[in-house]
Amino acid sequence: MRRITLGALLGAGLLMAAMAGRGSTEPAFGQAGGVAPYPRPGGDLITHVTAADGLPLTITVIEPHERWIGVYQVDRASGEINLVSARNFTWDLKLIDYNCGKPLPQAIRGGLPQ
Repeated sequence: MRRITLGALLGAGLLMAAMAGRGSTEPAFGQAGGVAPYPRPGGDLITHVTAADGLPLTITVIEPHERWIGVYQVDRASGEINLVSARNFTWDLKLIDYNCGKPLPQAIRGGLPQ
């Protein structure tokens, strides 16, 4: 089990290193021409690894300037890496309310003293 975990962590580290050191001169997805190449100098990717017992490793990679997030899972037995989800979250952050339970934010704002 220790060997499998070490292998999975090594695979995750290689994935992050490959993404950070990618020498592409193409612009990131969804961008018009004339923008800075990806990745930006300084390696400003944010990464987070979640290692829950009995589950695949989950690696979250965030590119804050372009507001992209990618989520990968690493199979602990085989070391296979799968992209689970990727998206631009620019518009997500512009939502006022989403998936809120009661009381709704509008009701709270309406009940506050003016």
